[in-house]
Amino acid sequence: MDKLQAMQLFRRVAELGSFRRAADELDLSASYVSRRIGQLEQELGGRLMTRTTRQLALTETGAAYLEHCRKLLDELAQAEDMVAHSTAHVTGRLRINAPLSLGVGELAEGLADFMAEWPALRLDVDLKDEYVDLAAANYDLGFRVTTALTDSSYVARHIHDYRLHICCAPAYLERHGPLLAPTDLTRQRCFIYSHALFGSRWPLRHAGPHSDIEVPNWVRTNNTLFMRSLILRGLGIGILPTFVCREELASGALVELFPDVERPSLALFAIYPSRQLVAPRVTRCIEHLKQWYAQRYPAPAA
Repeated sequence: MDKLQAMQLFRRVAELGSFRRAADELDLSASYVSRRIGQLEQELGGRLMTRTTRQLALTETGAAYLEHCRKLLDELAQAEDMVAHSTAHVTGRLRINAPLSLGVGELAEGLADFMAEWPALRLDVDLKDEYVDLAAANYDLGFRVTTALTDSSYVARHIHDYRLHICCAPAYLERHGPLLAPTDLTRQRCFIYSHALFGSRWPLRHAGPHSDIEVPNWVRTNNTLFMRSLILRGLGIGILPTFVCREELASGALVELFPDVERPSLALFAIYPSRQLVAPRVTRCIEHLKQWYAQRYPAPAA
């Protein structure tokens, strides 16, 4: 039996709490994963997990063994990274997590150029707006667009700065009249992005540092592409990041409201689990994207 593979399977099953989820992630059958862990238990001479049709739990022995597996597998990964650092080529598989609206646009273009530069690289990209624990889900690299990083357990590298744009369609203003001040938003149809840290309290510093606007929660959604579609139809007002509304603002399909009112900066970060050694595919991907953004969207002159 390949004990190393069995240990890797055991670790993912334990971390995900499911044979099925681990099997799907690794593109294996659940019966195969279950059989390999059963063989591992037989070889070790002790039960690592208790499992029923509805529930899976580690035994006391299993919990202790899991910690040893993590330590051994992490040390092995560091050793492999050390060898990889000695080579000039970017190879292997790079597992990436990123927000959907960013990933289907600018990030996809930047990563496509990176793959063209390093054809031996393989990508495994998971796009979702929900928070993901990179280490627990076994990702190498994540991208976050945020006004404030809240998790200090990762190494963060700044990639690019965006703006938050308060947007509506010209048709909305034709029906509802001009908006003269940020306080007018309290009487409008506003759309809320559910993953935004500020929620329905929009951070518009129109009258001092504590003058955010509490807007009506007309539509709440977890996806800014969906929100953009509603805004383009003239149904309401929402806050969109530059990478979601850049072309629509340039063409006039969307209008930006109160562009001179101060608001928090929005930044794109690359984050990765802190380890002593980081694979070249991670560091070179980050450096490539920093250069790609700087060339594609240079910062305006001061």
